[in-house]
Amino acid sequence: MKTKRLCVLQVAPSNPNKDHVKYFKNKDNCDFFFVTHDKNHPDALRYCPDTTWSETRDLLVELVDKDYDYYALIDYDYILRPQRDLGVLEQIVDDLEMNPAVLTYYPGKNLETPYATDLEYFNSRDYSCIPFTHFGLKIIHHSLIKWFFPLCREFSVNVDSCHMFNIQEIPFLKNVVCSHKIIYDNGVSDPNAIYNKDGAYSKYKMDEMWKWISSSFKMDRILSIHMSSPKDLEDSLFIKKCFVNLLRSKNIAPETSPRDIDYFDEERIGKVFDLSHQFFINKGKDIKDQFMVLDSSFVIEIEEILRREVTFQRLKTKTNPWLLISKVINEELTHRRNITMNECLEIYQKMDNNQSLFIKNAKTNPDLWDYLKDKRVAFVGPASYLSGKGKGKLIDSYDVVVRIQPEIWDTNDYGTRTDIIQSCLNSAYSPKVVRYLENVSDKNKPKFIICNDTVAREIPHPGSGNWLSVVREYNDYLKDYGVPLAHLENEDGTWERWALYWELYAKPHIEKVKDDLYTYYSGNFNSGYGALNHVLSCPVKELAVFGVDFYNLGVVRNMEDKYNPAYIQAQGRDGTYLGPDTMLHDQISQMMHCINILEKDPRFKLDKEVKTRLYGKELEERINKFKKLPKVLHTTQ
Repeated sequence: MKTKRLCVLQVAPSNPNKDHVKYFKNKDNCDFFFVTHDKNHPDALRYCPDTTWSETRDLLVELVDKDYDYYALIDYDYILRPQRDLGVLEQIVDDLEMNPAVLTYYPGKNLETPYATDLEYFNSRDYSCIPFTHFGLKIIHHSLIKWFFPLCREFSVNVDSCHMFNIQEIPFLKNVVCSHKIIYDNGVSDPNAIYNKDGAYSKYKMDEMWKWISSSFKMDRILSIHMSSPKDLEDSLFIKKCFVNLLRSKNIAPETSPRDIDYFDEERIGKVFDLSHQFFINKGKDIKDQFMVLDSSFVIEIEEILRREVTFQRLKTKTNPWLLISKVINEELTHRRNITMNECLEIYQKMDNNQSLFIKNAKTNPDLWDYLKDKRVAFVGPASYLSGKGKGKLIDSYDVVVRIQPEIWDTNDYGTRTDIIQSCLNSAYSPKVVRYLENVSDKNKPKFIICNDTVAREIPHPGSGNWLSVVREYNDYLKDYGVPLAHLENEDGTWERWALYWELYAKPHIEKVKDDLYTYYSGNFNSGYGALNHVLSCPVKELAVFGVDFYNLGVVRNMEDKYNPAYIQAQGRDGTYLGPDTMLHDQISQMMHCINILEKDPRFKLDKEVKTRLYGKELEERINKFKKLPKVLHTTQ
């Protein structure tokens, strides 16, 4: 038997809603608890500044006792208007006699929903099955606390948490009860909240969340019946529309359940969702276990399995190896909570004495290996920060100079020599490389061209889907110029590049850097960053890096944030911010990899200016947000 019927929880800026305190605090059937985020309060369970909307609600659920029948989360600015003879609490307790999975009430003023203005529907019944109502008022059966919490935080805009909660209601639709006996109004709508200030960005985040979770959704037949085009399946709001229309068209009424029901039935839920999905793997555990931190002993246990399971050969695959690797860890460490692929990969990158890394195993090019042995190597990129620094003589003092693309831009800052060219050899860059080779003297001809991309172009035409590898396209061609191609394709057709890809595991995403400033990232790494790893896999004495700043740490406002102006002039628009490279490769994954792996190699020397920014607080905060963003299930090509 539970102590009381209802526990009401609230997040408040500095003081709880006075009316809510009056309705719910210290009642025979109800208790009231709250936390604050702007100012401490003597009665608050906790003061939690600098927390997100989702984090505070997770914290509330974690802090309170688990001996109530129901847990209500209500926004502090909600105004409750009973429509019958009973008061607020009395009406809620009366409605709970149906023993719903989730109880909510009819939306009113300042709430964007078609139901808010549908008075005919409102007056036609006392209760309805309306899934996907606002999260500002949800009353949840105790058996489903571990199902709904912790909330989805992976997409960092809060509306994703609300949307995911709604989707998680689907297994219990006939028991998701909307009572028409109370109307709630949204008393305050924050104009600065991201979902109000930037609705397009919020919608993008919701869509990304849906793409992530949709692979686990087993009722896609319902979606396919209602879709007008395949694009509908990528729309996060489409699933809501389908189920709302289904329930209304069939006039389905909510059902009453027995008092002792346990809604957390994995068989029932498993008919709707594949519970092996990353988001659901911990849902059967107690809420405190779901929040379990990765302490040092936990990490050590994970590392032991990673050292056994992860080899360089295992990472040389087109398909995601981390799914199975993380599954093995979770099956072995059953005394712990399950870990995500993100956590698994980060631990792997940070492991001491990791012998399976790309830089310790890649040996596709023995001639390049011999040429660079015991050499001091300067790696020069076209980043604009190097302009005016006068480092040309320092660069030229190295034994070997590797340059991104062959052009020399301002010898005083970028040096005069090009011993090795690094190029992705795509259609924008390969003609310029060829022109350079045709005009350069034999004395100054590069010793190698490094290309760690896999494909050059589609054949017989763009859009055919049939790609020609860079090796097939350029290997023999470059031999005619006496310049060997240093690539990452093995004789058996596999690519050492794949191992590097999974070692980084880039993620396509959009980052909101500042107001009205976004960076678009594709799911790949730059060929230049690949070349850094490629060179470091050789027995060089030193690798000093100049003119590489990860495109201004991924904060690109204009061309000058990306490249030296002289480079832009030399390459033309095709190789600039305004060309096909408008979408940056995933810089944050590369910067994390650089910090976790390359920076730990004593041979690796990054420019002091870039290194200082790389370890700065601003980037640290961006990385912490990024780490919560889940990996997208795709393959590398």
